[in-house]
Amino acid sequence: MAVDGADPDLTGKAVRMTFLHTSDIHARTFPYNFDPSFTDNELGLNDDAGPYGGLARIATILKQERAKSGRVLHLDSGDSFQGSVTFNYFDGEAEFRSLSAMGLDGAVIANHEFDDGAMNLANQAVSWATFPLLASNYDFEDTTEPWANTLGDIAQPTAMYDLDGFRVGVIGMANFSSLNSLDEENNSLGIKMIDPGAVIPQYAGLLRAQGADIIVLLSHMGVDEDRILAEEYPDIDLILGGHNHVALDPPLVVTNAVNGKRIPVVDSGAFAKYVGRLDIVVQDGVILSHDYTLFAIDDTVAEDPQITGLLQEYQEVLDDELNTEQVLGYAEEQLNRYGSSGGDSMLGNFAAEAMRAFPGVETEIALTNTLGIRSDIPAGPITADTLFNTMPFDNTITTMFLSGREVQETLDFATARSSERGCQSQIQVAGIEFQMNCNTQIAEDILINGVPLQENGVYELATNNYIAHGGSGFEVLQRNTTQVDTGISIRDVVRNEIIQNATLPQAGVCQEDGRINAVY
Repeated sequence: MAVDGADPDLTGKAVRMTFLHTSDIHARTFPYNFDPSFTDNELGLNDDAGPYGGLARIATILKQERAKSGRVLHLDSGDSFQGSVTFNYFDGEAEFRSLSAMGLDGAVIANHEFDDGAMNLANQAVSWATFPLLASNYDFEDTTEPWANTLGDIAQPTAMYDLDGFRVGVIGMANFSSLNSLDEENNSLGIKMIDPGAVIPQYAGLLRAQGADIIVLLSHMGVDEDRILAEEYPDIDLILGGHNHVALDPPLVVTNAVNGKRIPVVDSGAFAKYVGRLDIVVQDGVILSHDYTLFAIDDTVAEDPQITGLLQEYQEVLDDELNTEQVLGYAEEQLNRYGSSGGDSMLGNFAAEAMRAFPGVETEIALTNTLGIRSDIPAGPITADTLFNTMPFDNTITTMFLSGREVQETLDFATARSSERGCQSQIQVAGIEFQMNCNTQIAEDILINGVPLQENGVYELATNNYIAHGGSGFEVLQRNTTQVDTGISIRDVVRNEIIQNATLPQAGVCQEDGRINAVY
């Protein structure tokens, strides 16, 4: 932890400082199995070293690296909530308790911290967080919601850390692009978003006036946004980022357009797979050099006894009440959430088909967002825990009637959105075939159950309640007045389908079939 102490004269001296960095833990409190990608292998996760992740292992690395350093801070770039059954059952208590016990020095508030509501975030923070929660670009005073005063008191725009006379000023830059309508004046959370240009210079100036030697932006904006911020704002010395679930080794180094300063931009991965360590040398407020190490969290890392003991009570409840190790089916190969050519995917087709065919739903077409499926299903037994990791969100099926024009508009929007993300489809569908033309940003050659789309036709859609309410920008669905929330859990629907099929994939089941043809 940061400590107060006397103020030695550091003028003209080269000061060494260590940052330990985590991000996007997404409730991966316990080790879990998955098939590491090529990129994971390159970053140090070996195929034969699972299960991976887990907070007790992260704690071991953090304590080990703290012991090697004099001046050290552990900062987290947010999204510790949501991503496994632990969050679904305990609402973030296990995550905040564990991070506090590890000695986390500060975290930025991120979008998934709100997944169980703003009041839940406020309650969990008051009860369990011993570290400051930072968000300089959120205004909680713009609402009369009952949680507003609590979060307004808890969430601070900045934090100052004095480490043996070396002062680190940290500005929290919270995410707003993934929160439904947060950039609108009257959004569902009642939070007013403030432009970075209105807060970064202001708070950097205040921190400098308080004696900050360097300014760190603790961000959950994403890599592209962080790069832009590093280019535009000369007051920033270092960015520790998250949101895109990438690990950058080595970090990006961005040249500021105003003063030519070279600013490291660090991202240390997601899902408790990595811990980053950044060592910097600073002299008179200038970062002279930096060195970065990315630690892979696999079965070679021992579990910290303190965190293991803390989490044991949660594990016992899950074992007793949810039977998370129950085997639902068997995957003969990895079941992928992304399509191999940018279009439809194995798990996307499986989920969408299950949604529209479920008794009581039985619609002509289905559409769900690709990012609602959070991970691949590895080859081998498919357990209840695996399913929760793959589909952690408590989304339900919403049905509605769309005109042919609205279907076209929806698919055009999805095509445009996908074109901005490497032409990787951001939706998965059933009963629909089309060309996703990322050059024109138009959905072309649309077929509905084999028949060309009729502009004046009417089609019944099954979708998830998140995008039905406008999530991820699906405004055409949000304004539809025929919506019916069935209350049927999409995860339960997929669970039933896995049990019925027993072994996946099978012919025509859980396979790519080209229904979304990505055109680059």
